[in-house]
Amino acid sequence: MIVAGRSLYLRLVIRVGLVLVVSAIALLIAIWFSTRLAANEAYDRILSGSALSIAENTWYNNGTVNVDAPISAFSMLTAGDQVFYAVLDPAGRTVAGDPEFKPVIPWDKLADGPLVIRGVYLDLPVSIAIVGRRLPAAGPQSWAVIMVAQTNNGRESFTKDLGANASLVIGVMGLLTVIAAMFTLYQTLSPLKNIGIAIQRRDLHDLSPLSIEVPAEIHPLVSSINQFMHRLTVHRELMRRVIGDAAHQLRTPVTALVSQMELLSMQRDESGRLRHIARLSELTHHLGNLINQLINHAMVQHRADSVQLETLDLTLLARREMSDMLSGHARRNLDIAMLAPDEPCLILGDKISIREAIKNILGNALQYGAPSRLHIEISRKNADWELQFRDDGPGIPEADQDRIRKPFSARGGDRLGASLGLSIVEEVMRAHHGHMRFGYAANQDFVVTLSFKAV
Repeated sequence: MIVAGRSLYLRLVIRVGLVLVVSAIALLIAIWFSTRLAANEAYDRILSGSALSIAENTWYNNGTVNVDAPISAFSMLTAGDQVFYAVLDPAGRTVAGDPEFKPVIPWDKLADGPLVIRGVYLDLPVSIAIVGRRLPAAGPQSWAVIMVAQTNNGRESFTKDLGANASLVIGVMGLLTVIAAMFTLYQTLSPLKNIGIAIQRRDLHDLSPLSIEVPAEIHPLVSSINQFMHRLTVHRELMRRVIGDAAHQLRTPVTALVSQMELLSMQRDESGRLRHIARLSELTHHLGNLINQLINHAMVQHRADSVQLETLDLTLLARREMSDMLSGHARRNLDIAMLAPDEPCLILGDKISIREAIKNILGNALQYGAPSRLHIEISRKNADWELQFRDDGPGIPEADQDRIRKPFSARGGDRLGASLGLSIVEEVMRAHHGHMRFGYAANQDFVVTLSFKAV
């Protein structure tokens, strides 16, 4: 039973949407971090510039550090932020600015240039630029330290605004991308709908291959459908042929059987009744054999295309079938022999079909030939295993050897049946890419040879 699962289109849309959402989130995180880094770098440069501007207006005179902080040093900073500054002399005394503003000073790093650190002042997070200016002062420390601090409101606001704008742009572009992806997926999957429509519009009996242009990715699907339709065509033709053959072949014996029954019912003489009963028995036996042959013929044709081949030992198959067939002829005075190599005679084939072929050849030999001798021999010839059936019967005339390979060929003499035995063998050998040959041995024994590809 076919169960309709979730739409392929919906599956693809969900997967594409998830990929876009994850990508958008990763992009937003990357933008947020890069924006924060850029904002910190830009604001730190401005803050360092303010500290350097104050440092340029700091000098040493008569043992005193003097400072003239220019207004421009603070005008560069963000108007919405609070600004604190302090200038310390080499002794650590505040000579300008806020005397309470005394962050930890990294004295060993002052020579490296402006430093920017993060800290807290008056319970406010601040960024602090520290600049050292070397002075000609006596003592263990000759640095004047300029410190300028600014709250982080401006840079946080800048980061949020830029992040919000980037989010808006990414959201709009993501939505447009999803819409474009949905349209693209719909167009991409349209060939599948076209295939379904093409099949639905077909006539019930039209099994010809689909002839439509499809993308390369869908071509294997269409090829598989065409191959399946070809197999359906072959099996339908086989079914028609089997039904037609059965109808044609059964019509005559059934009619004869009905006629004999009518004649028997009208017969008053006992000897006549016995004669008609014997004829009825013969016709019934013939009808049973005919039905068996028709079934076996159809079975072999069906298995030729539908059964997976396996590795078989030809010797075991022939020996088993020979034992089964000869059990019904135990009273006959027959010279029976089987010659086969000691090694396994391995072939690739269908066990049931090959046994059917062997049974038909043995059945023909036991019924119409082999008055006193029946030998079976298996030998290797190049890349093939050859299975030979030899008997001292009259054999098949050369003029009839091609005709008897075909089903329902005319039978010689007073033989009853549908002439399907050797045609079944021919079907089996064709399915196994082998051959059936007829010939005569040096002692004039008739020989039927089956050739199979060795494994």
